[in-house]
Amino acid sequence: MTIRTFLPVAAGVLLAAVGLGCISHQETVHRDEQRLLISFETDTAARTFYEAVEKIRESSTPTESKTEFHIPVIFSHKITTVNGPHQVFNESVRRADTNQDGTITEKEARIFTNNAR
Repeated sequence: MTIRTFLPVAAGVLLAAVGLGCISHQETVHRDEQRLLISFETDTAARTFYEAVEKIRESSTPTESKTEFHIPVIFSHKITTVNGPHQVFNESVRRADTNQDGTITEKEARIFTNNAR
């Protein structure tokens, strides 16, 4: 066997051996937070707020972020972060309760509904 045929064969064997030993790691992280405690001035304020939150939930896509790191043939690392179901609700409470007193009034609920995405 000549050196010209040996080098490509050796390189192929080496790549196959390294390819079989590839390190791969994939992880999914579910990030959820506690649902914020909120009260409503009236039943109308609660109904108006919850209807707007449902519209936002229906129109929004689930939030997901991905981080990937690769060293070809040797190493692969992937992390996927998925936000939990309380994120939309908590963000809506923060936006609607403009004075941050823990109570959503009818006026705050109407303003939130008119500005909801």
